[in-house]
Amino acid sequence: MNRYSIFTLIAALAAGAPVLLGQTAGSPDMVKFSKVATPVPGQRVQGSQPAGEFFHAIYTGAAWGDYDEDGFLDLYYSHMNPTIDGSVVYSNLYHNDKAGTFSRVAFSHISPTAFSSPVWLDMDGDGHLDLFVTGLGQAGYHWNDALTQTSGIRAQLYLGDGAGGFEPVSDHGIAPVFNGTTGGKAHNWVAVGDYDHDGYTDLALAGFDDIARMDTEHPEEAVRVVRLYRNVDGQRFELVENPVEGEEPFHGLTDGSVVMCDLDGDGWQDLFTTGYGATRNAEAYIYWNNGNGTFTQGNSLPVYPTTDASCSVADLNGDGLLDLVLTGVYSDTGQKLFTICRNDGTRSFSQVATDNLEGIDGGQLAFGDVNHDGLTDMLVGGHGATHEHTTWLYLNQGNFTFAVVGAYYNDPFGKLGSFSRVTHGSHHLVDVDRDGLLDAWYSGWSNGGCSKGCATELWHNDSGEKGVTANVPPTAPIGLRAQEANGQVVFHWQNGSDEVTPLAALRYNLFVRVKGSNEAFMVIPADPNSGVLRVNELSGALHTTTYRMKLSSGKTYEWGVQTIDNGNLASTFTVAELDLSPSSVETIKAADVKVEAVNGGISYHVAGPTTLTVYMPSGSVVKCAHVVGEGVIPVDVAGVLVVKAESAVVNQSYKVVL
Repeated sequence: MNRYSIFTLIAALAAGAPVLLGQTAGSPDMVKFSKVATPVPGQRVQGSQPAGEFFHAIYTGAAWGDYDEDGFLDLYYSHMNPTIDGSVVYSNLYHNDKAGTFSRVAFSHISPTAFSSPVWLDMDGDGHLDLFVTGLGQAGYHWNDALTQTSGIRAQLYLGDGAGGFEPVSDHGIAPVFNGTTGGKAHNWVAVGDYDHDGYTDLALAGFDDIARMDTEHPEEAVRVVRLYRNVDGQRFELVENPVEGEEPFHGLTDGSVVMCDLDGDGWQDLFTTGYGATRNAEAYIYWNNGNGTFTQGNSLPVYPTTDASCSVADLNGDGLLDLVLTGVYSDTGQKLFTICRNDGTRSFSQVATDNLEGIDGGQLAFGDVNHDGLTDMLVGGHGATHEHTTWLYLNQGNFTFAVVGAYYNDPFGKLGSFSRVTHGSHHLVDVDRDGLLDAWYSGWSNGGCSKGCATELWHNDSGEKGVTANVPPTAPIGLRAQEANGQVVFHWQNGSDEVTPLAALRYNLFVRVKGSNEAFMVIPADPNSGVLRVNELSGALHTTTYRMKLSSGKTYEWGVQTIDNGNLASTFTVAELDLSPSSVETIKAADVKVEAVNGGISYHVAGPTTLTVYMPSGSVVKCAHVVGEGVIPVDVAGVLVVKAESAVVNQSYKVVL
């Protein structure tokens, strides 16, 4: 069994079986949202847009990040505002005023960008959020043979100082692309994560490369790309040429999505891409990270691929593995789809029934536990197959079943409150006021919400009035240990816990910095002192209790780990030191793990500190122990069990029979 077998035997033994989550799914009657009438109190009347509202926008992405480090998530997005002027592109940076309201910041350094996909990241590792935005400088851009003004395609990087200031970077190394100029296009076509574990955040993007198209013999043929840019020491980005094993590029795609995340639970960021390909059809791919700077293209997915909408990932059944969520149009037939693929481990997926989830194009997806029952819910905007512009809230009931509530024409969900019918934009679940309940924010093309066909709204989560308890941070990990193994440092910790989120579904964030320095590598940007997350996009969070990276020798490091629950709330960091002077480094060069059933339990022999987790075939945890040497773990159940062993050099599962 190889290193990708995190849940190999569990998936094989439990195929089709529900995961035992240990809590009861919340009722739709207990969920309530209310529209915030004036989320921007200081905003005056603009054109036909009423006072106190966000600038309206359609066909654009949005990103939430705490750019001024006051502990509250701020908001950035950019596009036209049809209620003011349908041809002018506006750059919108909104400061969170901590009371559930915002103020718009006039900021000339951030250039307006239409049809954009902004992302917050810490590009240079100084602990402050930076902003990357790619798209078009003008809303009216279109291909016009040799007369095309390719200078209108933008890729912009701004370095933040943590106090609200930004400095544009001109020589960042990223070639500009865009992803379409009409509705229905996805707006999560830029993703970030440290794919090579060198401590710097890398970037992946998809779209049209019109600059390259100008140099082709047949410029009418679109040049579709999916590109990976390696962050070079926090100074610039460098294109990774032919990253697929065998010296091949990624399949080029437009009108779709790209996600960087750990799909097989081996601790390395994989790539999930969807969109319209060179075949003139919808395509979808997974590229498995080999841990050596290359990727291997996975097998075909058991679904119809889609385009003209967003696709993403989320752990929907609480087993610790990210499932695939695909919306959009299957271009071969024009059918609108909403598909979920269960992650079965072993780098394989199986489609689950989604009969009550309406197929959509122009779809946008957001995930989080809105009713504090430990299950990941979905906020979805889209143009449905049966209903037109619609915003749905799909409440997770466990085992891939969902209670459907949404903004249909007759508002069938009554007590929940009627979300506006918005599609072709951005939908987000974010706790804007830090009251422990995820609020809803969305922007896009509306039906009935705006005379010019657009809406940008904030809906406060009032489910506390229905008896839903507010989320509280999970407990922090313990037992931190770092070791050198095979030329890398391996960080290891014991699981945190949460009152409702299943143990297997907990995620983790890690930081590493030279002791005494304010600069740090972080998997997810966060405040190292308070643990408060500084971004709302968490697809790159860790799903294992180990992490490997290269560190310079001869230094003393400080490192910490925090737990993240399904409500996207994080614990404080548990912090430890690591001295990499030659005399202090503990090295493990070989793995020696033996696990077998004995009377009354499971015996083990391990060469170094190891976490042994015992599972029922259903996936529920029987016992978790942190061991070294040899001994017996008492177990009071009988039958087939699975034991997962995790250490600095081992990540395997074993089948035992008691």
